Amino acid sequence: MRIAVISDVHGNLPALEAVLTDSAGRGVEGVINLGDLVGYGPRPNEVVAKIREAEIRGVVGNFDLAVCSDDEEEGLVKFLRRDLPAVARDTYLWTRARLNADSLLFLREQPAQLMVEEGELRFNFTHGSPVDPLEYLRLDTPEFRLTELFEGTGADVLVTGHTHLPLAREVGDRLLLNPGSVGHPRDGDPRASYMILDTEQGIRAEHIRVSFNVESLAEDCVLSGLPQKQAEAFKKGLPAK
Repeated sequence: MRIAVISDVHGNLPALEAVLTDSAGRGVEGVINLGDLVGYGPRPNEVVAKIREAEIRGVVGNFDLAVCSDDEEEGLVKFLRRDLPAVARDTYLWTRARLNADSLLFLREQPAQLMVEEGELRFNFTHGSPVDPLEYLRLDTPEFRLTELFEGTGADVLVTGHTHLPLAREVGDRLLLNPGSVGHPRDGDPRASYMILDTEQGIRAEHIRVSFNVESLAEDCVLSGLPQKQAEAFKKGLPAK
């Protein structure tokens, strides 16, 4: 198995296109998406359409769930959080107002997790944790918590998104992986981040950064009516505040 793993595209079409082009040139067999196709960026419908066109399998993210909620405030509180910075709340409302029926239907059809077996290895692909799309699994997550999740799923490898930060962490003889964010990195590097997962000789996870026209993206944000602070966050590769 040699696949590309993407996550947290967040309405950033040029970053997604750059990553799909780059991964195709590296001979991957397919792509798996870890959710949050929408939110923050100016092209949510176009991103969903691109994923559908490419027949990319994936899971649902917390932002995806929030915009699909029938109740605006419930979606905000349940799948994002009440104390969001104003800029994030504004992008949530902007996205809800612009998603078309096809995009909403596609997002609602996405599962919470995917289990993939490769030989004797079991891979669990999800957005946050296997039990909660809002739970961050990070470098500082207690090992006992990760062990609970591994045992609960029966997985040898957990592959998650949500943090917007690349990660490869051993947990005993198991492995926690995160490809980082295609559309909204938060490690100070604005380039798109994704991962190639290769099991031809053991397990090899290669984290890759891809450049795209971030200045054009920022301009598109402003012209589309998104906050200036969000445009600046994309350019800096940092969370918007």
